[in-house]
Amino acid sequence: MSAGQRTKAGGQNTAYLRKFISENSLSLALVTLFVCCVVAQAATGWRAYDNARETAHLGPIAFGPYLGTGHFLDGIFSNWQAAILQLAVLVAFSSVLRQRGAAHSRKVSPVSHGQVSLKLRPRETIGSWLYANSLSLALISLFLMCFVLHALFGTWKLSEEQALRSLPRITLGCYLKTASFWSSVLECWEAEFGAIAIYIVASIYLRQESSPESKHVQSRNQDTGDTNE
Repeated sequence: MSAGQRTKAGGQNTAYLRKFISENSLSLALVTLFVCCVVAQAATGWRAYDNARETAHLGPIAFGPYLGTGHFLDGIFSNWQAAILQLAVLVAFSSVLRQRGAAHSRKVSPVSHGQVSLKLRPRETIGSWLYANSLSLALISLFLMCFVLHALFGTWKLSEEQALRSLPRITLGCYLKTASFWSSVLECWEAEFGAIAIYIVASIYLRQESSPESKHVQSRNQDTGDTNE
């Protein structure tokens, strides 16, 4: 390949990379923030875990093995299950419920139960029904998976804490019956549902120019939908 061809190929690759970043900048930014937070969580959690081991007169643990502990894994999935539940509820509820003036609501109009039933009627094939509801089904499935993993790793984490105090391990069934498990779960759920409610109501009266999650700046508070697309 000649120098001119290499220069042309390099220019094409650079142009493709710039286009890819431009077209996927939102997801790339969010994934970058996610990775940064996971790394920071791992580093600080490792330090806290070592402090707990030191209090129990045990030696420190290396960073790699720490990533396989219930302390680290439960910290991830305890919040994931709540965050995904929030999205699942928002997607599913907004398909049948309305909020006058909210940016994230379909138009408010008189809708009878018959019309709602017609809208949700079974489709011709299972495949078409699954595709028509694939977003909410995927989010619900992810929530159930994360909830199960949270329960498993939470049991693991509590057993680790029991071991540090020279107490017997706890089973999954016993852990699911504890008030501490459901207290932590409900704390996450209430925060997620509260955040959705704040966003829905705030979007009636507040604006963010150029954001598709906001109504047009010129929209009246009574206007529903009409986001900046």
